Amino acid sequence: MPTPRASFGICVLASALGCGGGGRGDEGLFGDGGGTDPAGGDTPTDGAGPSDGGGGSADASDDGADDADDGAKFDTPDGVTAGDDGGPVDCECGNTDWSYVWIANSSQGTVSKIDTRSLVEEGRYLTRSDGAGNPSRTSVSVDGRAVAIANRHVGIVKIWAREEFCSDTNGTPGIQTSLGGDDVLPWSQDDCVAWFTDFPDMTVQRPVQWTPGQGACHTDQKIWTTTGSMGAGPGQCGQSGVWIHRLDGDTGVVEDTVHLPENQFNCDHTNTTLGLGLGPYGGAVDFEGNFWFHGFGNGKLVRVDFDTLDVEIFPGGGYGITVDTTGRVWTSSSIQRFDYATGQSASQNVSTSGGITQDLQQRIWAAGDNGVVWVDMESLAVGDVIDLPGEGQVKGVSADIDGYIWAIRQGDPTAYKIDPDTYAIETFTGLDGPYTYSDMAGGSLSNVTCNPPEG
Repeated sequence: MPTPRASFGICVLASALGCGGGGRGDEGLFGDGGGTDPAGGDTPTDGAGPSDGGGGSADASDDGADDADDGAKFDTPDGVTAGDDGGPVDCECGNTDWSYVWIANSSQGTVSKIDTRSLVEEGRYLTRSDGAGNPSRTSVSVDGRAVAIANRHVGIVKIWAREEFCSDTNGTPGIQTSLGGDDVLPWSQDDCVAWFTDFPDMTVQRPVQWTPGQGACHTDQKIWTTTGSMGAGPGQCGQSGVWIHRLDGDTGVVEDTVHLPENQFNCDHTNTTLGLGLGPYGGAVDFEGNFWFHGFGNGKLVRVDFDTLDVEIFPGGGYGITVDTTGRVWTSSSIQRFDYATGQSASQNVSTSGGITQDLQQRIWAAGDNGVVWVDMESLAVGDVIDLPGEGQVKGVSADIDGYIWAIRQGDPTAYKIDPDTYAIETFTGLDGPYTYSDMAGGSLSNVTCNPPEG
């Protein structure tokens, strides 16, 4: 097991007391993550489909390709310019010159790169040398230049989004890289795979999240992730606690590691010695780069301070997780909101089953059994339920940088692109056993970075 490399402070908050940054509320926060899907997906047993909660239910089963507005669906973040190409000398916030959604083909051990505007798959990549990584969570950098993918069976890989950023590393002159879904290059032969970092003593790894980087140019970007060990099998953990890691985004080198012992954050939520836990389940960052993650079934939510690596543990849980532009943390199962600055929590009784994200119209979107649902970010008033065609539980929900909402059903070969105004749907078909939820299209990190709270 790795040796902890950073000093830190742990503060377990079950009440309003202590832990710096002012007092915290004592409200009970968030729900249990539910049970486990033995078929390989991470599925809570309470994942019923979304109700409209008084809002309308829209039937948007047509593909909407002729009706969808090709324009951006929300305001351009401050500082973003049309000429930004995501290169290292650009100092505008975000990048609008290209947009990809990165969807994990879990059963195939690959990730697909799909242009969100043309709906063309431009590349497909192995995420581990043996093809058995079982990837799930993907995180897009704020400049859109790269993606980081976590394998549930352990290991993080970084892949460049554009050929101009790739390096000739495979020994063949020129850049060799995947050009589509049927063009998966052997491991170590794709020059756009930047690096892979293994965690050989670990048995599970799920959350992965880029940080915004430093300054206007977003230099020195880091990647947060977590691991657990002593699992009965790959993708599981025993009573080992959890390790929090921060990696250098350029090299993949692990720069900091913090260990939370089992009595502080139990990796095995089953409270047995069988090693069947799923551990930390999803992760997100706020505008300062502080890392938030929650555990599956253990009712705990964690904040890791970017500067000090101090850890605070709150009552928490759920399934999906995101942070909004005011710094508040949201999780799904029911839709829950936690304000770190005030310690206040709020909830809306809308049953959800997977990912959760904010758009730039002050709405929070979440996955349901048969589609997606949104609530107003401030009032928590329920908006519409948008039903999706196809079969399988909706897991992945993410906003792209143009404001469209992406939804992925578990095991369904189709990705759904939803117009947030008209609810028209466009589709891409050709995925292989997808299970994915996280900031897979990059809209969340771009949003919190480029639209920080005032004051």
